[in-house]
Amino acid sequence: MRERKIELKFDQQKLVLILLIFLVIGFSVVKPEFINARSLDNIIRTFSMYGIAALGMTMVILTGGTDLSAGSNMALAGVVGAGLLGNAFNAANPIKMPFILTVVFALLACGLIGLLNGICISKLHMAPFVATLATMSLSRGLVYVVADFVVQGVSGSPITFMNDGYYMLGLGDICGIPFQLIVYVVIFVIIYIILKYTRLGRAIYTVGGNTEVARLAGMKPDAIILICYTFCGILAGLAGTILVGKLSSASTVAAQGYELDLITAVALGGTSMEGGKGGIIGTLIGTAFLAVMNTGMDMVNIPSFYQYLIKGMILVFAVYMDTFFQKHRKSN
Repeated sequence: MRERKIELKFDQQKLVLILLIFLVIGFSVVKPEFINARSLDNIIRTFSMYGIAALGMTMVILTGGTDLSAGSNMALAGVVGAGLLGNAFNAANPIKMPFILTVVFALLACGLIGLLNGICISKLHMAPFVATLATMSLSRGLVYVVADFVVQGVSGSPITFMNDGYYMLGLGDICGIPFQLIVYVVIFVIIYIILKYTRLGRAIYTVGGNTEVARLAGMKPDAIILICYTFCGILAGLAGTILVGKLSSASTVAAQGYELDLITAVALGGTSMEGGKGGIIGTLIGTAFLAVMNTGMDMVNIPSFYQYLIKGMILVFAVYMDTFFQKHRKSN
């Protein structure tokens, strides 16, 4: 009985927190400058950017789905936003818009991709993996189309620009606090309230747990799926505008593979890949782990192909943990 009580107090989030502490200690020993002010600032900004997109991914996974188009949507937001500014180096497009409007159109473009995901899944009954794999390719194709329209030179050329608004998104701060962290906290609080205290939040969990039960309870699963995927697209787009603001360049190959990073962050945080269980508190922990790991691996100069290998192993580990703890809870 005593052993059972101890086990019940230990869950996936606590395990990831412990691993996060060891990760910080390990990188600090190997690279002492890992814990200096510059490195911490980079970790916070990386955490915030990934975190915003991961919040949308959490909502999608809670419905029992996934979104493989998130990384491409981040890149799409970058080229749309930067392109509409009209001041890029070697810019050829005649369109020039204020900063705010470029962000609005960037988020609108990504929201439409998210809406398309939702329609394919809820109305056309396509599997989330297949639907979002298709829109991943569609969105990445649009990235190249927009970039080539803006910079009519070598195909696939990045859109390089300067703009105070985007600089604020990517590298700005308010009273020493990174601006993107403030944005992340605001969105986090809003989604936390939605998931925990509103009818929409309860419906998201119910749809993820059992779509038929949700329908019999008077909920509208199709509408819930549309909302979650659209919101995921918008948040991926917002993260993309932050990324492009950080780099002052919108690349056609930006954010490749980021969708797997986001899924890993959500899975590490204990949100079930089957849907219906988990939440954004866990995603916060998983995103922190990812931000520390990415920054640390870059600082110790681990080659990119090894980083992909490590991230793949972590994703497998996260999914295994989800299965292990679910079986444990059922057996008790």
